[in-house]
Amino acid sequence: MEIFKKCLHIKNFIKTYSLLFLVYLVCLVSFNSDLSVDPENIEKYRAELTEYVRNNIHTIRDQQNDRKLHIKKVCEDYVIDKSKKELKQISQSLDLTPNELAKLKTPNFPYIYHAKEQNFVWCGVPKAGSSTWTYNLLKLAGTETNNSTKIHKILRDYYPKPKNKSVFRGTFKFMVVRHPFERILSAYRDKLEDYSRDKEYRDGYYYEHFGKYIAKKYRDPTDEIEKKEPSWREFIAYVIDTPISKFDKHWIPIWTLCSPCNIKYNVIAKMESFAVDTQFILEEGGLDDELQVEWKHHTGTGQSGDLQREYYGQLSQAEMKKVYNKYKLDFELYGYDPQIYYDLAFDA
Repeated sequence: MEIFKKCLHIKNFIKTYSLLFLVYLVCLVSFNSDLSVDPENIEKYRAELTEYVRNNIHTIRDQQNDRKLHIKKVCEDYVIDKSKKELKQISQSLDLTPNELAKLKTPNFPYIYHAKEQNFVWCGVPKAGSSTWTYNLLKLAGTETNNSTKIHKILRDYYPKPKNKSVFRGTFKFMVVRHPFERILSAYRDKLEDYSRDKEYRDGYYYEHFGKYIAKKYRDPTDEIEKKEPSWREFIAYVIDTPISKFDKHWIPIWTLCSPCNIKYNVIAKMESFAVDTQFILEEGGLDDELQVEWKHHTGTGQSGDLQREYYGQLSQAEMKKVYNKYKLDFELYGYDPQIYYDLAFDA
């Protein structure tokens, strides 16, 4: 009888251990780079996240190599070793000017930040983890603030704009990208949807420079709309009609900011796999002793299906395809699929 009890105890222990191990595996799988991670989960599973990245470092490197090879191929298709005549034809097919297309391979120093002591370069893309990495750079510089508006204003005080391409030699380089349709929705909600928010944090800058114009030009005078802010559909009409060179940095295509055909990035992180990719940056860049994975200013990030449906369900298939054309190079360069958003739109 005593032996039976011991065996039963061992059996129960094994079952309990197996269950705990299964839960642990589920936690690790939740950090798979193809899945999104909510901000609160970063805090809760930081130790597991670090272990996951270190245990899967070779797999993540392979994924990064695939991203970089894909970008190289797209660059070859559009700008690398192309004649002036070819570039003119390509720019016309994309509804771009040759000067706009040239941004694919021209360093855009206003968005480049060089941390000399840590020997890395970050290209900051607004609405793609920029608040998090601005906070990180200020932390490395020995100053911290939780004021999300102030941090962007003071960053250049510590990291002056580079003067030439020498900053790219021998440095660890990374950037963060995001699904174009998610990014422009986040930009609209953060900057244009709520005037009181704009007034409080930015003295009404976005309403004065964009919102007022958009509402005036695209609002049907017969519509009984009391709000002064532009609606989502009015913003989309503006995006479709406006040359990208006149876009604000928060919704201009990413490829215009970070010169993907000129700068050879070590890591192309994605907001959709932000936790894993950020931890990978810390590991590969030798920053894991100075920084940890955090997520600042995540308003509109990891948007729910209901939220996507609420906004993109207002647009027609034809409108969606026109918006896609504005961001076509972002979709192609960074491997994003527009179809899930097309499925939300209505047939005109």
